[in-house]
Amino acid sequence: MSKRTVTDFFDKEYLEYAKYVVENRAIPSCIDGLKPTQRKVVYIANKIWKSGNEKPMKLFQLAGRVAAEAYYHHGNTSLESSMVGMAQEFKNSLPLLDGIGQFGSLRSPSAGAPRYISGKLHPNFRLLYKDFELLENKIEEGEKIEPEYFLPIIPTVILNGSSGIAVGFATNILNRNPKDVVNACISVLKGKKMPVLAPWLKEFSGTFTRDTVNPKTWKISGLYEVLNTTTVKVTEIPPGFTYERNEEHLNNLTEKRIISGYDDNSSGQVEYVLKFQRAVLKDYVSRNKLETLLKINTQETENLTTIDENGKLKIFNKVEEIVKHFVEVRLKWYDTRKAYLIAKLERELLIISNKARFIKDIIDGKLTVNNAPKKSIIIYLEANKFDKIDGSYNYLLNMPIYSLTKERFDELLKQEADKKAEKKIIEGTDPKDMYLSDLETLKKAIK
Repeated sequence: MSKRTVTDFFDKEYLEYAKYVVENRAIPSCIDGLKPTQRKVVYIANKIWKSGNEKPMKLFQLAGRVAAEAYYHHGNTSLESSMVGMAQEFKNSLPLLDGIGQFGSLRSPSAGAPRYISGKLHPNFRLLYKDFELLENKIEEGEKIEPEYFLPIIPTVILNGSSGIAVGFATNILNRNPKDVVNACISVLKGKKMPVLAPWLKEFSGTFTRDTVNPKTWKISGLYEVLNTTTVKVTEIPPGFTYERNEEHLNNLTEKRIISGYDDNSSGQVEYVLKFQRAVLKDYVSRNKLETLLKINTQETENLTTIDENGKLKIFNKVEEIVKHFVEVRLKWYDTRKAYLIAKLERELLIISNKARFIKDIIDGKLTVNNAPKKSIIIYLEANKFDKIDGSYNYLLNMPIYSLTKERFDELLKQEADKKAEKKIIEGTDPKDMYLSDLETLKKAIK
């Protein structure tokens, strides 16, 4: 057995492992905002819930489908945890899965067991993600699986946020308000200055303030009010600070006799009324230490590490840079969409034109199909330069006999005129205007 050095191990196996974790487990795409596990989930969910009216499915059953059909090679526990996170309303600005059952809240985030809670594809998914027909699926063991990335019309990586730790890299991206993100994309497309994209969290009524030294750091503040010389009312606490954790803190303050006691009036909304000795409250206020005592503030530093459209690591300095890069990449796909739609219409027009001519020749007596051998019809079609579609004339030969009428001929002529008009409109539409139209539609749909 040949000896290997530690250097060999780090240069080969460890480097490969590190690269795998970065690109395939922990770091999200700056294009579709998803990690590979999440992408597999929405790929299968999009297949299952095609119309949106299908019944929900227990999460453990959905996990089984994802593992089997999308070739997920890790434990179901991790997969189920990802699905719970994708369905939690408080965690996502626009969730991609619609959770049914106990999925927790901002202050009590624990969800029920996957065998008891259900979910399905959220309508948000098709509002946000478009152009599925333009994407090329990856292949595993001869079967189609999810594409390299999906195509949302806004950068969902900053919409729903993301966090993860890989080997040597980490990401921590805070949520943003959907309308702010849409407006930012519109600003980029119109060449206007982009507004600052402050973090935003559903169910949180406090504030986010950007650090004056490090623009990636945000001070997150809850809300409180000094009612009088002995009373303070807290109406918001920082995200991640659960009811249980806050009450442990308040109980600790009570035991230390820093506060005389408190009333918990929270019911859906945070409300704690704290009682102080007059001198104690005056002391904390005079020293500007009340907020520290209440643990009303916290801070988060964003780490904008992502995977780009080429599958490579890309680190941004500001969230606004993510938006700009995303819009530049996404706009190119609108060029692709335009070309795809024109090609699709040209194919449809070719079929309609040939069908109309086929029927006209039958009506005019130039071609007889009743009791005629198939071979003789094909000879006629070739001699008269009818177009083959996918290498054959089956689209003509398989037309029902009742469709070979003057009425059907007139219908085809109308369809042809409509398709030509549609094609002319698309040819004259700037891809940028297509993109802006989608963004305006999304903006109206966001509640």
